[in-house]
Amino acid sequence: MPVPATLWQPGMRVTDARLNAKDYQAGVVLVSFTSQTSYTQVVTFPEPFPVAPIMGAEIASGSGVTGRFEARAITVNSTGFTLFILLTDTAEGADTWVNQPVHWVARMPTA
Repeated sequence: MPVPATLWQPGMRVTDARLNAKDYQAGVVLVSFTSQTSYTQVVTFPEPFPVAPIMGAEIASGSGVTGRFEARAITVNSTGFTLFILLTDTAEGADTWVNQPVHWVARMPTA
């Protein structure tokens, strides 16, 4: 994302950077923890956004212990966010994850 996508305005020049610009970024975080009911991990965007983006995060699996957890992005700013994983039913007790993929997507807010 060398140049953030922008709305075209009169007089703007067409450049390679503008044609290839995207207003979103996405990635996968492999999450591992031992005997936890919640977990956080700081994620840095490959390229900073001009403002804090709109975020989403999803656990890529629903099998085994991951089916009882959810993921969300918190503390979002222009350079990154904190991935927050939490157990939705604490009566079940703590669990352990090993390299579970969690997908995230961030996009520029629209006016």
